[in-house]
Amino acid sequence: MTAALAAPARATGWTPARAGVFALLVVAALWLGWKAWDVNITMSCWKNEWPNLPVCDDINGRTPAERVARLQERLAGNPGDSQALVELAMRAHQPETGAGLDAAALLAAAGRAAPQDTTVLQLQANDALTAQRWPDALDKLTRLSRQHHDAEATRVLAMLVAQAAQQPAQTGLQAALLASVQADPGWLDRVLRAMPGAKLPLASAMPLVSQVVTAGPGLPAPLGLFVIRQLKAEGQWLEAHAVWLQLWKRPLGLLFNGDFEQAFVAGGFDWEVIERDMHRGGARVELAGWRERGQVLRVVFTGRAMKIPLLRQHLLLPPGHYRFSGEYQSGDLRSNEGLSWVFSCATGGRELARTPALKTTGGAWQTTGVRLEVPADCGLGVALALQTQAPYEARTGLRGEVLFDRFTLVQEAAPQGTTQP
Repeated sequence: MTAALAAPARATGWTPARAGVFALLVVAALWLGWKAWDVNITMSCWKNEWPNLPVCDDINGRTPAERVARLQERLAGNPGDSQALVELAMRAHQPETGAGLDAAALLAAAGRAAPQDTTVLQLQANDALTAQRWPDALDKLTRLSRQHHDAEATRVLAMLVAQAAQQPAQTGLQAALLASVQADPGWLDRVLRAMPGAKLPLASAMPLVSQVVTAGPGLPAPLGLFVIRQLKAEGQWLEAHAVWLQLWKRPLGLLFNGDFEQAFVAGGFDWEVIERDMHRGGARVELAGWRERGQVLRVVFTGRAMKIPLLRQHLLLPPGHYRFSGEYQSGDLRSNEGLSWVFSCATGGRELARTPALKTTGGAWQTTGVRLEVPADCGLGVALALQTQAPYEARTGLRGEVLFDRFTLVQEAAPQGTTQP
């Protein structure tokens, strides 16, 4: 009975051997935990995740020279340490830390270890730009801009585009740009959009745009409309209209969408509604279905003050004589002086011609029009706009509505003056 009762006590007790094993496990766990903590701290210091941690000064080095020495120690222990290679290559390119370092060899090694690293690409681009190795520089800059969304690389590309336009045949830069955009036109989008903000003329990029249009897929519609708006703002009417034609890929008349059968395309050479707030403004401009006519232009006046012009279309008109005509109808327009369609130079605003005052027609459709001459000093850009005949009525407001339809503009061989046809 005594032996039987004693056996369980011996089975559950701590023997010296078992206690020793447990102690070793505890020591091993503590050592592994400390080692993991040490490795994590070291890696965090290397990655500069804890820049203010005091221990990082001992790990990374307190001075630039010590930092270089630590990086060299890391590479000696692990030649494939890409992070150390990249940082050492960067420091080799800096005057204060590059003494005694082979910058070219380190950058080549870093490029093999981390070819997509942003710092590596920036260093490679800088070296290529300094040596005017344009294809290599453009390869790195376009990758930085497109894949890494590097704003500085995009800005440098924009500057190169503008520079190449000033000296297209002197350095080979223009040829390199054309070859680059032919191989991959996708990088051009970000560069074109960056040029206005960098105060660079977008017109200088037209050789590249033409390359995309003639030999590539063409500009996407959003980018094409952005280019058109900017070129118009720069007064480059011929170039802007060429992009407009590319978007439609078919011949267009002198006046676009004169029958008002399609929705307006903002930013191009289509009708532009000037008043954006249709609820508070004095005029609501819209397209509306109208019986057998299909779709017409409808302008509803609310009695409030309005922005002038109400509606506008920019036209590309070489010097010469033209005849404009259209139809309108109003049953309840309350206005002392009426409305007019006015032609003017897009640059400077000099008026060229205007239709007679348009007033209520008692609900019947009537014809209006005007002949005009575009002088050579007007430039190619001409604006056709709807406005009040008298400026004061834009301030006091009108009431009622007017419909417009079937607008045409043709060039005439024989001048007939600028009076009503």
